[in-house]
Amino acid sequence: MAIKGVAGAGKPTVSMTLWIDSHVHLQPHGERPPVNRAVLERYVDAARSNGVESLAITEHLFRFREAYDLLTGWWDTDPNPQLAALTRCYWDDHVNLSLPAYVELLESAKSEGLPLYLGMEMDWIPGRADVLRRLLAPYDWDIILGSVHWVGAFGFDDPEQLDEWRRRSVDDVFREYAALIGELAASGLADVLAHPDLPKLFGHQPSDIESFNATIVAAAVRGGCAIEVNTNGLNKAGGIYPSAALLRAAYDAGVPTTLASDAHVAGRVGDAFDVAVAHARAAGYREWVSFGKRKRRTHAL
Repeated sequence: MAIKGVAGAGKPTVSMTLWIDSHVHLQPHGERPPVNRAVLERYVDAARSNGVESLAITEHLFRFREAYDLLTGWWDTDPNPQLAALTRCYWDDHVNLSLPAYVELLESAKSEGLPLYLGMEMDWIPGRADVLRRLLAPYDWDIILGSVHWVGAFGFDDPEQLDEWRRRSVDDVFREYAALIGELAASGLADVLAHPDLPKLFGHQPSDIESFNATIVAAAVRGGCAIEVNTNGLNKAGGIYPSAALLRAAYDAGVPTTLASDAHVAGRVGDAFDVAVAHARAAGYREWVSFGKRKRRTHAL
């Protein structure tokens, strides 16, 4: 059980608690397993076995039919029809959930005592902020993660589009990505910037890493966003998200951090949180944050 201190007016609640995994998915990429109460219970059981007290379910925006119907065609603004076709195929392959049914399932499970938070990983689609706001508005979210997976229609973290990296300037990709993160943070739609140095996934790095890091941190500060320490980078990018240098810059700027596995299967909930904690402490952090009803809560690290 959490032991909560008394917080001053307008200040985050401070508590001593077990870990909260603030980035969890219910479906692996390329698969469409059922999303139901049994799946939620399996995730909770796995979380407890990994020392995680509660978890935020943050399914991808592109999983939801309502998002697809409102956003479909955004990829056609890219001048490269081949990239547009690949990205359309990706969305077609992934959409399979009803947003109202997803919210109802999680709210019902929460009301019956499962230690869950209602969330979404919201992809930033340039020029569609009003649509994204309209999608989010009807629901009582606990946490919204903001992420950038596409630069134009270039899915820079999609293995199917890996050849595109060879046709582009790495510096340009990182610069465009950072600009999109800035737009995302400024929109006020997200609480947390997810995997904030994601373009490093396939081993790429910008020539001016300090400038890239400074741009990401400045975006988080301006938007009042946290960033996450995401252990999925250990599995996919050869290193945790974000890098030690970016996390230290975030700490120096007063940007709070969440803890995240980015799990897409139950067994990975809370994965390598000992590494995440060590990474955060090495950057200077002695606290981490979680979210409930879009309000930040602070915990001792």
